[in-house]
Amino acid sequence: MGRSSALSNRNGKRWGIDIGGTTTIIGYLKPGGFEKVKSLNTDPSSGPDSLIRKIGKVVSETGGTPLCAGAGIAGLVNRNDGLLISSPNLSGWRNYPLREKLSDILKCPVVIDNDCNVFALQAIESSCIPPEGLWLMITVGTGIGGTIVQDGTIVYGTGYAGEFGHMTVEASGKKCPCGSRGCWERYASSAAVIDYYNKHTNESTHRTPKEIFDLAAMNKVAALKAYEEFGIWLGIGLASLYRCLSPAGVYLAGGLMGSSKFFLEHAESEFHRRCASEWNVNVLPSSSDAGAEGAAIMGRDRKCMRG
Repeated sequence: MGRSSALSNRNGKRWGIDIGGTTTIIGYLKPGGFEKVKSLNTDPSSGPDSLIRKIGKVVSETGGTPLCAGAGIAGLVNRNDGLLISSPNLSGWRNYPLREKLSDILKCPVVIDNDCNVFALQAIESSCIPPEGLWLMITVGTGIGGTIVQDGTIVYGTGYAGEFGHMTVEASGKKCPCGSRGCWERYASSAAVIDYYNKHTNESTHRTPKEIFDLAAMNKVAALKAYEEFGIWLGIGLASLYRCLSPAGVYLAGGLMGSSKFFLEHAESEFHRRCASEWNVNVLPSSSDAGAEGAAIMGRDRKCMRG
């Protein structure tokens, strides 16, 4: 019996793993949806091998041999060789054989991709992103991820298209872990919101994005100003993308989108100051599981391509 036939006869689960700069989500596809099993602290300082062991433990404790798995990770991904090339938000994780390591510990074929791309796969599958036209998907959280979708298919270019978070928006701006300066994600990410809040207050307390959101909901001036500044920088980047790519529209997702009521109108105002295109920017329904579900969909659809 061939390898493909043997795999198809396994009574295993199709797993999805979403490795972000802060949190890793693990789950599997089930009839009618996706089952989240565990949320882990990514803990970049402990290194990738430590996280791989934790992922393996979660999957093994659920029982059964996996049929296949997909993994999305924040950073530059060489899909053909199964490597994480680099990740500004996962310091020191360079040229890491993610596919091989996961496949060894899970005992099944694995495919990998950038985390925003697997998030986009879930949005395509669920028809959140229309099947026709050129659309952009942008995830905003620890960093900024991006995906270009043309007629329901992800556009990779030479392999790494969509790294919107590392386009320069301020030529002599803040240093970025990617090695450049003035990258968009240095001005429009969760860390940026914290920086803006700190600038407008004398507090010694280190606020989290959730706390700043709660303060904005109470109409606290410093929090509202932080979101206004964030929105302006978000609009600057969106205007540049519209100028370059002329998409039918943009879908925003990620950890900061629950705060969109505080910054989206500022983003739109700045966008119109810089760009004559029609504003068609939509916020996708919030779901911390969407990336892992997209990874599982990727594993399901490509399960015999690797491994």
